[in-house]
Amino acid sequence: MNAPPTGLACFHCGLPVPADCKLQVTIAGTPRAMCCPGCQAVAQTIVDIGMDSYYEHRGPSTPGTSQAPDLVPEFLTELQDWDDPELQQPFVHSPDSTHREITLMVNGITCAACVWLVEQHLNGQDGIEQCQVNLSSHRARVVWNPGSTSLSRIIRAIAQVGYKAEPYNPVQQEDVIKRENRQALLRMGLAGLGAMQVMMYAAGLYWGAWEGIDPDHVVFLRWVSGVVCTPVFFYSCVPFYQNAWRALKHRHLNMDVPVSLALVIAYVASWWSVFFQGPEVYFDSVSMFAFFLLLGRYLEMRVRHRSQRTSIRLSHSSIQTARRLDAGGNPQLVPAEKLRKGDRVLVRAGEQIPGDGSILEGSSSVNESMLTGEHLPTPKMPGDDVTGGTLNIEQPLVLEIQRDPQESTLSTLRRLLDRAESEKPSTTLVADRISSQFVAALLIISVAVFAFWWFHQPERAFWIVLAVLVVTCPCALSLATPTAITAATAALANQGFLSTRAHTIEGLRYITDVVFDKTGTLTEGRFSLVETRLLDGDSTAQVEALAAALEQASEHPIARAFHPLGASGDVAGIRVIPNEGVHGIWNGAEIRIGKPGFAGALLASRPAAPDAGQWVLLATAAKALAWFRVEDRLREDAATLVQQLQQTGKRCHILSGDGSGHAREIGRQLGIADVRDNASPQDKLDYLKQLQASGAQVLMLGDGLNDAPVLAGANVSIAMSDGTDLAKVAADGVLLGQSLSPLLQVLTIVSQTYRIIKQNLAWAIGYNLIALPVAAAGLIPPWLSALGMSASSLIVVMNALRINRHGQRATTDR
Repeated sequence: MNAPPTGLACFHCGLPVPADCKLQVTIAGTPRAMCCPGCQAVAQTIVDIGMDSYYEHRGPSTPGTSQAPDLVPEFLTELQDWDDPELQQPFVHSPDSTHREITLMVNGITCAACVWLVEQHLNGQDGIEQCQVNLSSHRARVVWNPGSTSLSRIIRAIAQVGYKAEPYNPVQQEDVIKRENRQALLRMGLAGLGAMQVMMYAAGLYWGAWEGIDPDHVVFLRWVSGVVCTPVFFYSCVPFYQNAWRALKHRHLNMDVPVSLALVIAYVASWWSVFFQGPEVYFDSVSMFAFFLLLGRYLEMRVRHRSQRTSIRLSHSSIQTARRLDAGGNPQLVPAEKLRKGDRVLVRAGEQIPGDGSILEGSSSVNESMLTGEHLPTPKMPGDDVTGGTLNIEQPLVLEIQRDPQESTLSTLRRLLDRAESEKPSTTLVADRISSQFVAALLIISVAVFAFWWFHQPERAFWIVLAVLVVTCPCALSLATPTAITAATAALANQGFLSTRAHTIEGLRYITDVVFDKTGTLTEGRFSLVETRLLDGDSTAQVEALAAALEQASEHPIARAFHPLGASGDVAGIRVIPNEGVHGIWNGAEIRIGKPGFAGALLASRPAAPDAGQWVLLATAAKALAWFRVEDRLREDAATLVQQLQQTGKRCHILSGDGSGHAREIGRQLGIADVRDNASPQDKLDYLKQLQASGAQVLMLGDGLNDAPVLAGANVSIAMSDGTDLAKVAADGVLLGQSLSPLLQVLTIVSQTYRIIKQNLAWAIGYNLIALPVAAAGLIPPWLSALGMSASSLIVVMNALRINRHGQRATTDR
């Protein structure tokens, strides 16, 4: 039997609480009775995510008449929806079988302390492997173990510290940008209007204090100033109070703590002077301080919004719909994310290509500026690969989708960009630590300054401390590095370079040696078969067909030279040996194609290679069948790049797995003396370690599967855009176009970025070292303190914007 009711009503659903039920939840500081574990669980969840106000605003209802779904708030139901695998599919990536990764938009972040708070809270949760939040983009990259936690719990954990999070969506991000911009303009506009009005009244008070004024007029002007200042204090300044409260609640100090302290003290003290005829009111200082600070943050926000254009551009390149062809060749309009590998799609002229694929029918030109930044269309023929998000210009094309949407080139690039934005370079981490420590020191100094003036001139003690708190707010110090890194990332993207690691920009400035892979890096990687020399085969057609049958299994650039040939010969058991060649079974015997040392390893006597050139050997265990000569073309700007790198004092090297002598010929043409050819992936890695052991800081450029280990081992590594996915994942950056020349501009922009960071840090630290003693000496009034603090932040932001101007000039020069 159920226990009789106690007379208490359940605070959540309103039903009577059984006498033997002791369930409670503390809501808004008061323990509330619950009638069952279900109500307790829902109520506790509401409290945990910081939505206690739900109980203040919910509508009245008769106990027991509400339907079960009505007892669970809509926002909790929506939170649980994120655990649906189908809903997660567009947002969640699986780096391996045991982990999930997502990029979240976190609303409400304003400073480095907000970032620290979210990261510390999430990294302490069970099941979360890593959380990295970027101050500039307001995005968090979270990696978790789905066996230990869920996406809804992650979003709930972020809500517990006062921030709203949701999976990153480019369309939604644009809405957030517009909303942020509109709200910031309203807050800043109100503060500016209030500051102008209050300053007019303050001018009357200041002039009256000098020339004399009727006491009734003084009271009137003070009251009007207070009334005008009040909306500024309670609306425009709300973000400062919210951020300060979050930080204090979690025992952390951020820059908004001294800001809020100064605002509250000045506002309350001014009203005290109004009611009790105190000596001064500082409503003008409150309004001006709020306006200048909001103006600085608005300009910083605009820089952040500008930097997000690159990632939004990549995201928007994902077309929403596609024309999928059925078995009869009839087009059906379907969502692009529903396309799967093997689907055939029709792309009309003027439409975006819906996914990565290969052209089956039609010839056209494709605008790849979304990917490369180069607006000259590229001719495309049947058999050519195209990238999803690029624009078909001239004629209809029929494509076969080669990758699922989650594994497409754009999805890979977006994940790489998100990873780069979520990580922090060491310079930023140092600035964050200095800023946090500075706030603590500032509060201690403020107490000491107040104590000194209280014993010497107590009537000035309060206003001097107020000036100290305002003038030394470490806004400029916290903005010094993030704004420069953000501007540099946007400038580099304009040059066709995508930074995919936090340390990339920082590491590039120390480079002493540049190591190039040959095939696909210094050369275009587009080989063609130019000669066949028959040794012991029946005919040229037969050996070419056998070679094509073997090489169909390989995606190496040399192997692609054989793909257009007709494959035949009944070759089975085909297996690719990285950096060596391909072998299989033909007529019951092993057959090989590749490097002479590999293909001829089974021969008693290996034939001598013909004259200079890139030669591939086809042989069985009994005899050599044919030699094939393939050619690759040097990139047009390779010589200029190498020459200019050497002129700046950087040593250039070539590492290649090609043993034909072609690498040494390329080195001779480019003026690179240090060439290592016929190198295995381990040989390349060993050579790289030797360079690093001698003190070299190595930049590696590569594009292939066999380059992935050495790309990962280099101090900084860059992959070509047409390289393998593994190479791009292992690299620290990606050159998005087919040209090498942007690398020179990249190095120039990186050098300028760190000059500007040093300038910003020097200015921010120097300003505070000078302003603090001057304010402590009582030489700066609070309103001038607000102006000085905001001006220092504006100088830092405007200095960082010079990087974007340099990047735009470089693009124009090209």
